[in-house]
Amino acid sequence: MKKTLGLIITAIGILVIAGGFTLTPPHALNPADSENGIHASAMLVFGGFITFGIGIVLYISSLPYAGEKK
Repeated sequence: MKKTLGLIITAIGILVIAGGFTLTPPHALNPADSENGIHASAMLVFGGFITFGIGIVLYISSLPYAGEKK
């Protein structure tokens, strides 16, 4: 269950990051640049990175250690 939840949260994080880069208006130079303000979707992209990281940590913490048998 924890492994599946981690993968779902990771996928949501990737989709948020992709949406931040895709949906940024063309006049904003860089989606991850906070100097462009709210038009750059910087908060959305950084939130996606945080969500992705949380999903990865949940997934990795559900894996057994090397050489460990369940």
